[in-house]
Amino acid sequence: MPGISRAQFQPSPVTPSKERTIIDGKVYYIHTVHEGQTFFSICRAYEADRETVLLENPGLDPENLKPGQAIRIPGTAIQTLTPYPVNRDDFYEHRVRRRQTVYSIARRYNIDLETIYYYNPWARNGIQTDQTLWIPRTGDLSAVLQEPEDTVAYFYYTVKEKDTLYSISRHYSVSVADIIHQNPVLRKGLQPGQTLMIPKPKTLLADTTVTSDSLVTVENCIPVDYRGPYNVALLLPFFADHIMESLQESEELDTLDQEGPDILMQVGMSFTEFYEGFLLAVDSLRKTGLSVNLHLYDTERNIEKLILIQRELLTLQPDLIIGPVYTENMSMVSRMADYQDVNIVSPLSTNQSLITSNERLFQVVPSKETESLALAGYLQQFENGRFLLLRGTDSLSLNDSWRFKTQMMAFLSSDSANELSRFKDYVLNDTLLDNLDRILSEDEENLVIVFSNNEADVGRLVSRLYVISGKYPVRLFGQPEWQVWQGIDLDYIHKLQLTLFTPFYTDFSSKATADFLRKCRSMYRFEPYTVSPQGYNYCMLGYDIGFYFLSALKMYGRNFQNCLHHLDSGLLLSDYRFLKTESGGYMNRHISFIRYNPDYTVEKTSSGREKLAEQHK
Repeated sequence: MPGISRAQFQPSPVTPSKERTIIDGKVYYIHTVHEGQTFFSICRAYEADRETVLLENPGLDPENLKPGQAIRIPGTAIQTLTPYPVNRDDFYEHRVRRRQTVYSIARRYNIDLETIYYYNPWARNGIQTDQTLWIPRTGDLSAVLQEPEDTVAYFYYTVKEKDTLYSISRHYSVSVADIIHQNPVLRKGLQPGQTLMIPKPKTLLADTTVTSDSLVTVENCIPVDYRGPYNVALLLPFFADHIMESLQESEELDTLDQEGPDILMQVGMSFTEFYEGFLLAVDSLRKTGLSVNLHLYDTERNIEKLILIQRELLTLQPDLIIGPVYTENMSMVSRMADYQDVNIVSPLSTNQSLITSNERLFQVVPSKETESLALAGYLQQFENGRFLLLRGTDSLSLNDSWRFKTQMMAFLSSDSANELSRFKDYVLNDTLLDNLDRILSEDEENLVIVFSNNEADVGRLVSRLYVISGKYPVRLFGQPEWQVWQGIDLDYIHKLQLTLFTPFYTDFSSKATADFLRKCRSMYRFEPYTVSPQGYNYCMLGYDIGFYFLSALKMYGRNFQNCLHHLDSGLLLSDYRFLKTESGGYMNRHISFIRYNPDYTVEKTSSGREKLAEQHK
């Protein structure tokens, strides 16, 4: 056989890559295999030990490298390249401290999350104490890393236990086929520890301007093409077993509720309505192309039952969890959702401790602090007049009123010292009702703010104010719970221009509400007119939560948490305004103000000084 020259076996030249990533605190160079390169030539170019490289790349076949395959090389193996980052002076070196999150670090340096993730891609999988983050001093993605143009089209991802190609593809919003095409080694299977090249979606590249020395990201919230099916878990307290037992007992006794209302039955029926509203939202979005596999669980208020449900969720790996309702149950499931890196929605709890423990938790009902802060901000539009705070005698009213007073005084003191004299507070009792004319002014408008949910006491106050309103100009402000009271004359409310602050308001005169009720009649043969003390109807609340979060899932995929400000919700009860808290998850901070006008119209308004309220937050 003719001899073959040595030159015919000469491998293609290897140019060491400048692409770096950090995995478990260690720096790696990411080398993309080109045609004709061999494992030996690659290791030699990087001055890397071949055994070490093999250990760092599980499943790598050194005798069968494929063009486009990504290999990670330990950063300590090559000393001739510049240490990460390229221009170190342009970065802060931040060492992660206990309890810090990527969000809190981003706020500290006044940069966005995507900038941190761009220079520290491993941080998308979570950060730990004592790890190092590289923070650009410029605060944005500009002219810091001089990277070759062909390196900006990919993310680099290290495969973890329990990862699947499907889960990775959905996380990055690319197809499984595209990932396999860029990583031929995957034809032999996916293994933990592998480094994958993930092609950036074309829409992301289209929104990214690349020059020879800069990379500028224009928009980070890119709509996804994937329409499902998404797995959505809905956890609600139906108390189905209890209701069935109660109904059987009532049939035996030929009566129902002989000893008064069954609280568990009432709760169960309320959340049945919630579920029916949620199904209407699913039906509406399915018509737009969304595919959802809905998994329904009856949590009751039973910890043992919830543990069994959690085991099922660990296997299911849902894309979104809504519920549970009770705070202690939500606390349990939230920890599991945090572990699974899935968004979770708290439908009714106002306990702020839930948010601090999970960065992907959404609290729909605003906290009492948010309500009182919004009221204090709303009242700043009244530049003239006297603020009279009347507080109930129960502990809840006292706590809420003190919280409001603290926030109100902060607003007033920020304007001028003289403003403080405009504010007075009193206890709402019989003595005050007998002496109202002694605290009201004939010359200035009296802005009466009442923190009490005692309908009898408030009823007597409203009647008294109505009688003397001809002499004393009065404008009344009340609590969300007042909107369901039946014992106060509407003439009094409109005369006193009552304004209620509330997270939710059911406007039965609106076209959207009328259409919703018509659909309820068509599908369920009933109209959900019952309104809770907080202003929501359970069926409408279920619809709003379902429509809002499923729309986010449809538009932006399972990682929609940073894109909600782009949603045009069109909800029934309220507009949602989720803001990320410094310590963790997202709080809805939207509060409406319902004003009863003297002409007997009812007007829904918002605070004219929302931004001011946020500054005092």
